Amino acid sequence: MLGIDAWVSLFGPAYFAYAGVTVPFMVAWAIACAALAAWNNRESRRQAKLAPGTIASRSWPVSIGIFVLVAACYVAAHSAVYLLVRHFVRLWL
Repeated sequence: MLGIDAWVSLFGPAYFAYAGVTVPFMVAWAIACAALAAWNNRESRRQAKLAPGTIASRSWPVSIGIFVLVAACYVAAHSAVYLLVRHFVRLWL
C-alpha cells in the first residue's frame, strides 16, 4: 500500500510539466521521493512492529537493490504524470 508521501510526490511532476521545467529536475524529484520512501520504510521503524526478540536485517547489496527498484518505479510513475500533464498543457495553452 502506498503511503501519503507517494501520492503527494506526484504533484511535483505535475507542477514541473505545467511550469515547463525540464525532465532532469523531474527525475531528481523522483529519486528524492524514493529516498524519502526508503527512509520512512527503513528496518529500524519496522522492528518496532516485530515480535520481541525478532531481528529483521538485510545486507547492503539487497538494500541498494531494493532502493534502485523503488527509484525506478518512482521515475516511471513520475514520468507518466509529467508526460500526461505536459500533453494537456499543450492542448490548453
